[in-house]
Amino acid sequence: MGLTDKTRKWLQKNAAVSLKGKTVVVTGSNSGVGYKTAETMLYLGADVILACRNQQRAAVARDTLAAEYPGAAVSVMPLDIADFSSIDTFVQMLEEQRVDIDIFVNNAGVFHQPGKKTRDGFELVIGTNYFGVYYLTERILGYLRSLPHEVKYINTISLVHKIGTIDYDEFYCTRRYRALRIYARSKICLAKYTYYRAREIEGSNVRIYMNHPGIAITPLGLNAVGPRLAKVARVVTPIFNSTEKSSLSVSYIAAHQLPAGTIVGPVHFFGGWGYPKVNRTLRKVKTGAEQLIAFTEKELRKR
Repeated sequence: MGLTDKTRKWLQKNAAVSLKGKTVVVTGSNSGVGYKTAETMLYLGADVILACRNQQRAAVARDTLAAEYPGAAVSVMPLDIADFSSIDTFVQMLEEQRVDIDIFVNNAGVFHQPGKKTRDGFELVIGTNYFGVYYLTERILGYLRSLPHEVKYINTISLVHKIGTIDYDEFYCTRRYRALRIYARSKICLAKYTYYRAREIEGSNVRIYMNHPGIAITPLGLNAVGPRLAKVARVVTPIFNSTEKSSLSVSYIAAHQLPAGTIVGPVHFFGGWGYPKVNRTLRKVKTGAEQLIAFTEKELRKR
C-alpha cells in the first residue's frame, strides 16, 4: 500500500532526512504504529530490524515491507519485552553480531490484561510497558554507548501518562484491577525513568527521547477491549489519528537535534490528534525518579 501522499509531503517539509546507511530497530513492529514506523524508516532509506515476539507475524510484516520497498534491507529478530531472558538473548545477539544501530525505538506494549503476568511474575501491563522497557534499556545502553557514532534511543510513552499516578503500596492494582489506571501508571513510570536516564547520560553518544502516538485505533487496543467495543472503535476510527500519522514522531526525532529527554507527539485536541511536534514535559515527569528507580531495582531483585 505504501505511505500516503500527505505523509510523503509532510516528511519532505518537516523531516527531510536521509537515513541511507543507517540501521533502525523497532520493537513490536509487526502491526499498528510499530509497523508504520518501520515502513517510514524504510521510506527514508534506513535498514530496518523488526524486533518482535511473534516471529510468524513478524515474518509476514517483513515480506510485505520488502515487497513494497524492493532492495530495502528489512530483517527480523526475536524479542519479547515481557520476558527478561528473551531480552538478555536479544542484547547478546546484538553484541555478538556487532549490529550497528543508529536509532532504537521501543514501541512494543500491551493494554488491558487482567489476571495475566509476565514470564518473570509481574502484572503483564506494567511488567511489559515499564519493567520490560526499563530492563531492556539498562541492558542495552552499555552496548549502544560503545558504538562510534550518535545513537537516538526512543521510548514510546502514551498521552495517558499525563493522568498516571504512582502508589507504591498498591503498585500493581492487586486489590482492584483498573485497566486505564495500570496502563497510565506504566507510562508515567516509563516517562519518569526515561527523562531521568536521558539527562543522566547527556553528553554521551546516546541521546534518549520519548514519543507518543496520540489517540489511534490500533490492534493493541482492539484486541484488548473485546469484539463488541472493537466494532464501535472501528466505526469511529476516522476521527482519530491513523497509525501512519501516529508513527511520524520517530521521523521527527530522527530529523532534528533535540534536547535529551524531549517528548514528541501530537499536540492538537489535548495531544490526541495531528502531526508530531515537541510536547511540554510535565513537572511530575521531571521529579521523583530516584524513588521510582530504587523501588524498581528492589522489585527486580525479587525475581
